[in-house]
Amino acid sequence: MDTVPGRNFVAGFAQDFDRDAQDLSINEFLRGLSMDTPLWEAQKDISAYLYGTGMDDALQVDTRDPAIVAMAAAIAEELGSPTRDTFTSPQRHSGRVETLAPPSVRNRTGSTEVLPDGALWTATPLDDGVDTWTHSRESDPEFVYELRFSPTTVKVARIDSHDDWRRLITVHPRLGSGTRSLDWNSIAGHVDAVHLSLAGLLTAHPRLSELPPADSCDGYSHSRTGPWAGVGDWSTVSTAWMALPRDHEWTMLHRLRDGR
Repeated sequence: MDTVPGRNFVAGFAQDFDRDAQDLSINEFLRGLSMDTPLWEAQKDISAYLYGTGMDDALQVDTRDPAIVAMAAAIAEELGSPTRDTFTSPQRHSGRVETLAPPSVRNRTGSTEVLPDGALWTATPLDDGVDTWTHSRESDPEFVYELRFSPTTVKVARIDSHDDWRRLITVHPRLGSGTRSLDWNSIAGHVDAVHLSLAGLLTAHPRLSELPPADSCDGYSHSRTGPWAGVGDWSTVSTAWMALPRDHEWTMLHRLRDGR
């Protein structure tokens, strides 16, 4: 509730529950949603925060409203459920890969860059053959590959909360214009992958209690201002691989231009 996208996400589902739940409890209502629905709403809230009226909308939410408080608690419980885990096998990669080679991860040139250079990016499969990356885009990729592996053998840094993100930056800090971000040169030597979950996508942003909107002229600047840079540039649930998982399998699923 202390980030712009998180607060708007909760408020939106509180409205949906009031309108559509009928005789369901909050937990039953949330459990009945396919993963596509909360992901789509989260992506809209991220976009509104970075480029639209998200901050203004968040300031209109009454964080003491019992319905809002109850929905926030239920959403936190639901997204923490093993059935909502998004670091699962297989993962999918969009974009042509002639030969799968070990990633060579490094920092991008700009000191304020949040994302790594050289990582292998994968997305989590959803229903109907879609994954979290294509779910956030308007067109299908030409090439889609599938990466199969054993999640328990991967040394993964999971970003499920603001505190997870802050701890990772604290251990591997990169300072730029007074705002800390990740030093990917460092983290690549310690973990195999960094995974941003749906909960992390909503919560790993500057906290409104620490960085009021008045301190920044727009949402995108707000997301990269303060003591910790946020995860706004990630845009969706995804995994940045520093190293290939052990005993992995890599297969092409389809090429759109040549037929499926």
